[in-house]
Amino acid sequence: MSLTLNQILLDSASVLDLSAEVPTGDELSLRINYANQALEDAAATGQFPEFKKVYEILVVDPYHCTLPSGFRELHTNPQALGSSGWREFPEIDMELQYENDDYWCYVSGNPKDGYLLHFNGLETGMSLSVIYQAFPARMATTTDVCELSDPTYITRKVESYVLYSRGDDRFQQAEARANNVLLNMTGRKMKGAGGQGKDTPMKFINPLE
Repeated sequence: MSLTLNQILLDSASVLDLSAEVPTGDELSLRINYANQALEDAAATGQFPEFKKVYEILVVDPYHCTLPSGFRELHTNPQALGSSGWREFPEIDMELQYENDDYWCYVSGNPKDGYLLHFNGLETGMSLSVIYQAFPARMATTTDVCELSDPTYITRKVESYVLYSRGDDRFQQAEARANNVLLNMTGRKMKGAGGQGKDTPMKFINPLE
C-alpha cells in the first residue's frame, strides 16, 4: 500500500477536523512537519527494508571511502570481492582499531559533514559492496509518496501529535493505534524473503519524549 502525503493528511483530517479537506496555511505546514517527524520516528525504531540501500564501488583507496549522502548506519558488515573470493569486514568501535589486526571497518563522521568508512585489510582493485540504512526522504509536497510499507502509521501519528498539542486526552488512544501499526509493520520485517523468521535489531523509543 502506498499513500501520498495528501491522502495521509485527508485521512487524519477526517478524525481531527471531521472534514474531508486538507487544512491550509499554518495548520497545513504544522501537519506536514508532524508527518515527517513521524516518518523519522518510525525509521529510528529499527532497520526497515524500505530504507535499505546498496553502495558498490571499485576500491581505489584501500583505507577509507566516502559514504553516500543520506547514510544512516550500516545494515550488515561490508564485503569486498577480490581474487581469492569475498572478504567480510566486521564493524568495530573506532577505539578498537589499535587492538585488532584482522579485517575490520568503522564509520566516522556526522550527517552535516558526511560519513567515511575506514578499513583494515581492504585492497586496491577489490569490488566493495556496502549495504546500509538510509535516512527516509522528507515529504516536502502533498504529492510525495510515503516510503513506509504501511503509511497508516503516519496518519495515526499525525492524529496523536495534533491531539497532544491541543491538550486532548484522546491523544493516548491515537498513540496506541500508531504503536499497534508500528508493531505489526516491524513484525512483518522479521520474516525473510522465503517467509522464514529472522532477527531484526530494534531500538524502541518513547514516542512522547
